[in-house]
Amino acid sequence: MDRRLLACSSLCVGRRIADIGTDHGYLPCYMVSKGLCDSALACDVGEKPLESAVRHITESGLGDRIEAVLSNGLEKVPLEGVSDIVIAGMGGELIADILGACNEVASGRLAVNLVLQPMTKWDVLRRWLYEHRFEITAELPCEEGRFVYSVMQARYTGKKPPYPCDLRYLYCGRVTADTPEGREYLKRQAKRLEAAGKGRSSSPQTAGLGREMLLLAEQIMCAVK
Repeated sequence: MDRRLLACSSLCVGRRIADIGTDHGYLPCYMVSKGLCDSALACDVGEKPLESAVRHITESGLGDRIEAVLSNGLEKVPLEGVSDIVIAGMGGELIADILGACNEVASGRLAVNLVLQPMTKWDVLRRWLYEHRFEITAELPCEEGRFVYSVMQARYTGKKPPYPCDLRYLYCGRVTADTPEGREYLKRQAKRLEAAGKGRSSSPQTAGLGREMLLLAEQIMCAVK
């Protein structure tokens, strides 16, 4: 199993997980077979990916502990007893849309541990979590091939998180520079900030934001050297 999914599994805390966008069902099969959870839901919006997941579940002999669910996001997922919701391998905007469409989760009525791994639009997801009173309690950067991703653990608190929703949070989240993966993630985010800052600096309407981005990029690069 790849490092992204291993990082996701390490941030799960309960005994029944729901893997949204499960694809081949690798994560629930791994977690159940290793005793990291007792049971799981393997959920996907596509029939073919879900069929692939069912094959993998059956071949692993885990059909009595992992249920396959055809669902658009969380729409048809039976959430009773679910301790962890994992949404990995999608754009951050789509992950935010999935969470927002499920009132039980978005309102905090369901006390659940969220494990989220955006491929893109990480800033959109972090802003959504902040504005909806979800605190990011941990972020694990992980390197996979040519890419470095961040896996977020979040929980609903009902109050504003104890950190600002500023540029650094939107681009870097809670990632720190105390591991090689963390430093690499921050370097790459600094380069993205620099590129975005240069683009915005050329327009009078966004020049102020551009300067702010460039300054933050410089600060991050100095911190990780």
